[in-house]
Amino acid sequence: MALYKTGEIPRKGYADPREVEFISAETICAERGMTAQFVDDGVASDDCKQGNLGDCWLISAMSVLANRDELLVGGRRGMELDPDMIIDKEIASLLCKGVYAPIFHKFRIVGIYVIRIFINYNWVYVLVDDRIPCDINTRKPVFGRCRNLNEIWVSMIEKAFAKLYGCYENLISGYVDEGIQELTGMQPEKIFIRDEKTGTFPHKTIQQHYGGAEGFWKYLLARKNESCLMGCSIKGNGKNGPLIINGKNTGLIMNHAYSLNDIIEFEDEFNKGEVIRLLRLRNPWGNSEWLGAWNDKSPEVEKYRHKLEEYIASLAPDEQFKLGADDGTFLISFNDWKDNFSTLFINIDFPEDWTGVRFKSKWTKSNA
Repeated sequence: MALYKTGEIPRKGYADPREVEFISAETICAERGMTAQFVDDGVASDDCKQGNLGDCWLISAMSVLANRDELLVGGRRGMELDPDMIIDKEIASLLCKGVYAPIFHKFRIVGIYVIRIFINYNWVYVLVDDRIPCDINTRKPVFGRCRNLNEIWVSMIEKAFAKLYGCYENLISGYVDEGIQELTGMQPEKIFIRDEKTGTFPHKTIQQHYGGAEGFWKYLLARKNESCLMGCSIKGNGKNGPLIINGKNTGLIMNHAYSLNDIIEFEDEFNKGEVIRLLRLRNPWGNSEWLGAWNDKSPEVEKYRHKLEEYIASLAPDEQFKLGADDGTFLISFNDWKDNFSTLFINIDFPEDWTGVRFKSKWTKSNA
């Protein structure tokens, strides 16, 4: 399987093919006294780490997906495998769903993984072995990987996409919502946050269709409550790298995709009648966080630390994070988010009692 289209390094800083070796996950883990697992004790958004490849859109999509285990490994929320369960039609259907559907788990004993990807409105099943491109010196994965080396789900999904698209290089550049759609089949939607000419909030569509800032916040809360999957990015207008405002580094990266993992609102105990509005984002690099208000070391975090710790404790164990850790997860106020980010990506999770039909056709002279 090829790393790059021509065999040459596509960009400075990418792994040199001469210094890369495909090593089985079992070997990588055995050398460190561990056992390779596709998923070990559940998945979490901070499991995902981007490697030396510009596929932040895909890694961020996986990070968003990790908020809901059933979308990755099948079943339904809270569903536990019972050896004595009766497999009826509904259960059988659930065992066939997920990026790594349960019906294919048995093949891992021979090092084969079957990854389900939604392409051109069809489910495609991609078979990959467990060999991962690694640095020949460190013997660690050079591209996407899990935070814990014994978990391999990020590397396996990335490899399946690379196989489907021809090579790893072809994964460079994309959109979070399209990555989520290819992982789940959920319908994507892009919303421009700021005016494209002035660069200020709001974009005309938000003013016209969402009721400005207040209506847009309510929209975000509603999508969260519907379990929709979300991400966001900052348009660089031809520029890459750190977002600098008035000579100060914001910690944010232009032309880079972030996962939007939660929408948070709570009463301001120090200002009666006021509410605090925050978003929890994650940089797929696993570092480089927002440096403005509500960053890990900010006065706001110290002032409301007990409230934030209550919030963190309320999360599922594998979604909890540490304030102060440079892990890519950070909080940002709604006002700062809407003034810095350019695009919101949403994948709609329609209610289970809804039904839909897709028609496959094409434009012709007779129907155009």
